[in-house]
Amino acid sequence: MKYEKYIIDPEIKGAEELPYHKKGAPGVRRVFLEKSLLEEADVYLMVRTVKDVTPAQPEYIEMHAHNVNSAYIFVGNKDNLEGLKAEVTIEDEKFIITSPKTVFVPKGKKHSLRLIDGSGHFFHIVLEGDYKRSLTE
Repeated sequence: MKYEKYIIDPEIKGAEELPYHKKGAPGVRRVFLEKSLLEEADVYLMVRTVKDVTPAQPEYIEMHAHNVNSAYIFVGNKDNLEGLKAEVTIEDEKFIITSPKTVFVPKGKKHSLRLIDGSGHFFHIVLEGDYKRSLTE
């Protein structure tokens, strides 16, 4: 089949494989698309599924920046996609967001996030197929 390689199973990976990420991330990280899965991929797409996160969840993502735009999408497991809360920092501004929500991070802007309550999924989309190559430092 000519296009079979474009049908991709996600891989479960730990966040600590990435620079600026530490052990202790909640839930399961599934990488749906990146260059290691499809050589011509020009986007990184990850989904983390979490259950019963509490405010005691430690921070596991340090401030960092990408040389391309990126976005986070927060989707809770309750009706109307509610049920997930996160603390998002962009540069020197901190936000508490509740799902459903999208957070757009312009290229070059330092950012971090920490899930702080609830259950659901959060997606991370980086407009570069190699996450490590997308980092500015």
